[in-house]
Amino acid sequence: MYKSVNRVTRRVSPSVRDRLGRIDTATLSDAMGRHGAMSHRMRPLDIDRRLVGTAVTVHCPAGDNLMVHKALQLGEPGDVLVVDTGGTYDATVIGRNMALFAHRMGFVGAVIDGSVRDRSGIMAIPFPVFCMGIVPRSAVKQSLGSVNVPVSCAGVVVSPGDVVVGDEDGVVVVPLEIAEQVADAAEERLRMEDQQMADVQDEDLPLEILYGRTWVDERMEPGRREPFQIPGNLPA
Repeated sequence: MYKSVNRVTRRVSPSVRDRLGRIDTATLSDAMGRHGAMSHRMRPLDIDRRLVGTAVTVHCPAGDNLMVHKALQLGEPGDVLVVDTGGTYDATVIGRNMALFAHRMGFVGAVIDGSVRDRSGIMAIPFPVFCMGIVPRSAVKQSLGSVNVPVSCAGVVVSPGDVVVGDEDGVVVVPLEIAEQVADAAEERLRMEDQQMADVQDEDLPLEILYGRTWVDERMEPGRREPFQIPGNLPA
């Protein structure tokens, strides 16, 4: 696996990928049991840009971006560059010109567990970038790492072919094997949340559609029965 360069061999269908891309990251994470969401430190350069595509994964030796250059030669239109920098945050693995090249090759964005530079230059390109930081220092280009192996990116394991979705809230990774089931579950959850929004506007409490009108008090009751608790002035 280490020092291994591969192509993505499996991808979800474009229709499933597009369905996932129409759903916000919060709903996708909820549909996966609150899994799949990257660290809060993974932020978009531009909160108005959404991202959905197939993961092309890169593992870089610390402070080196040679393998990012190689990965850009191996992608297909609709792919997302997902980079594990080996914990390097004070040297960048991508800047304006690499973003331009990635865009020309058909990549639809990048997710970097590390830093980028040339922020204004990247934002001038229709190429969404999510990263952990911004710093001017560049990386070297010397050491062999890996392309299209499972990597750890901002706390989430990403395998080549997984679907990556990004929006103003952050980034969620949907494993390839369950992508269609997640799309089904997330679409159903969106319908429920639309009804919940209507209920709240009609002065119902949030989540009554799921748990009924008395659910908050019911959840509180076991705690009220704990010994040595001060009950306050709520009726027993």
